[in-house]
Amino acid sequence: MDMRAVAEALVAGEHVSTWDLRDAGPDDFPELREIRRTGDQALRNAARTLLFALGGPEALGEDDLSLFRRLIRSKIAVEVPVAMESCEFWYAIPTTDQAAVLDAFGLSGPEPVTMSLGTEIWRQHYLGPGHQRCARVYVSPALDGWTLIFGSPSDDQHPADVTDESSWSTEPREHYLAMLANEKVWRGVLRERCVALSRRFGEAHHYFRSYGDSTTSWCIAENGELVRFYDVSAPEESVGELAAEHGYLLPHEDTPLPKGWADDIEHTDNPLDWQREWVRRYRRLKAELGIPDHCDAETIAEALSVHPGKVGPHTRVEGHGVIALTGCGRRYGHPRTLLRGITYTPAPERPSLLDEDRT
Repeated sequence: MDMRAVAEALVAGEHVSTWDLRDAGPDDFPELREIRRTGDQALRNAARTLLFALGGPEALGEDDLSLFRRLIRSKIAVEVPVAMESCEFWYAIPTTDQAAVLDAFGLSGPEPVTMSLGTEIWRQHYLGPGHQRCARVYVSPALDGWTLIFGSPSDDQHPADVTDESSWSTEPREHYLAMLANEKVWRGVLRERCVALSRRFGEAHHYFRSYGDSTTSWCIAENGELVRFYDVSAPEESVGELAAEHGYLLPHEDTPLPKGWADDIEHTDNPLDWQREWVRRYRRLKAELGIPDHCDAETIAEALSVHPGKVGPHTRVEGHGVIALTGCGRRYGHPRTLLRGITYTPAPERPSLLDEDRT
C-alpha cells in the first residue's frame, strides 16, 4: 500500500478511516519509518499516526515510543476529567488495585494513557473488521473508588456455544432464531463473569446502553451471588430488583397513557409536525398524570457506582488509565485506531428536532 499517499491525504485533511487501511500492515512499517526520518513536520506527524493505527504503541519505534510515554506522563499529571460520550458497555469494580483488575480480566501489556486518550481509543473499538472489538480494553483510573473497564475478556467474546453467523440459515426466521440463541449465550456468560469478579472484589457491575436503539441492560453481583440482572431484550430472565429502580418504569414497560391519546394529532405535509406534537403531548400527559420516567443502565450506574458520562472535575481520580491487550490482542495484535490527536473533547449536545424548546 502506498503509505506516503495515505500520509499526504491525512496532511491534506482528507477523510481516512481504519477501513481504508485494511490492506496495510507490518510490511508498511519501513516506509512509514522512512517518512518519519526524512519527511517534513506534517508528514512525520502523519506517519506517526499511521504507525500507531497499524501496530499500536510498539510500532512507533523506540525513540517515538519514549517520547510518547513522556508526553503521556506529563499530561496525566495535570489532566482534568471530562465526561465520556457513547461508552456503550463497561464493567465497574469497586477497587483501586489496577494490577488485580488486569489479572482478573486476563489483560497484558498495559500502556499508560490519559483519560482523554483512553476514551478516544475506546470510541474507535468498533471501527474495523475481525477482532477489532475484542483485542484491546481501556481500564480507567480509579474514579471515586471505582475502576471502569471498557471491554471484555477474550473468552467472553468467543464462548464455545456461540455459533458463527456464516453457519446460519438464510431463511429469515431461522437466521433470527440463531441470533437470539447467541444473545442468550452471551447473557449467561456475562452473568457468570460478574459473579466470578464479585468473589474476588466483593462486588461487580456490568452496564450496557446502546446508542443506536433502546437496548439496555445491567448486571450486579455481590460476594459471589447474582443480586440483579435485567436486559430489556429478555425481561423474562430478570433476577432480583434494586432500590435504585424504584420510582422508575423498567425499559420494557409501557408508559400507562390513556387509550387513543395521540389519535387526533393532525398529519401535515411535514412529518416532523406530527412528531413534535406527539412529543409535546407525551411530555405534558406524563407530567399531568405523574407518570415516572424509564430507567436505563446509565440511571442505575449513576445511582450505584460511576456514570462515565458524568465524570468531570468533581470526580476523585486515583492512579492513571491504561490500554491493554486481551488474548485476542496478543494473538492478532492491536486493533486499528486512527488517532488525529491525543485529546478528547465531548461533542456539544445536538438539539433534537423533536424538542419543543428548540424548534
